[in-house]
Amino acid sequence: MSESEEKVSENSVTETPGKVFSEGDFVVYPNHGAGCVSEVVEKTILGEERRYYVVFIPDAELTLSIPADGDSGLRACADEENTEAALSVLRGEATEMPQNWNQRLKHNQAKLREGGISQVAEVVRNLSSYGGEHNLSTGERNMLMKARRILVSELALVCDTGVKEAEELVDAVLRESTAEDAT
Repeated sequence: MSESEEKVSENSVTETPGKVFSEGDFVVYPNHGAGCVSEVVEKTILGEERRYYVVFIPDAELTLSIPADGDSGLRACADEENTEAALSVLRGEATEMPQNWNQRLKHNQAKLREGGISQVAEVVRNLSSYGGEHNLSTGERNMLMKARRILVSELALVCDTGVKEAEELVDAVLRESTAEDAT
């Protein structure tokens, strides 16, 4: 590792656009949820040396090597202010989604892949609400489960609580929102 690379890994600051993370940073990987960067390593694969983030996802007890230079969707974990904003989104009214299930699926996939915690909360809220009124397709049910897993794991990490408590919080907020809509 060159001197400049060492400096980058020692003094990295979490950035959203450049997606530069360092050891100890809390991150969210859209495919698996929230975790912590346990180390930044250089690996040579097929003769090409690349930087990887080694991320431990406690909820799934999973360790991943995620390329640092790719468009993996890895993002910084929310702070307390963004977490409160996401809970407010959960409490809000569902927004209109495309009528066609395939378009809804693509619409929500983009939000999960590119969005922050509030957009993940929006997917959970909208699909939960829509599922209460209509039948969700298999793809949408899977997406709802995935979005809930991401939201719950991020809430658990940010709030320094267990996954079960974070699930209970999400369920309570959704019930509260549903009860308010009924009145």
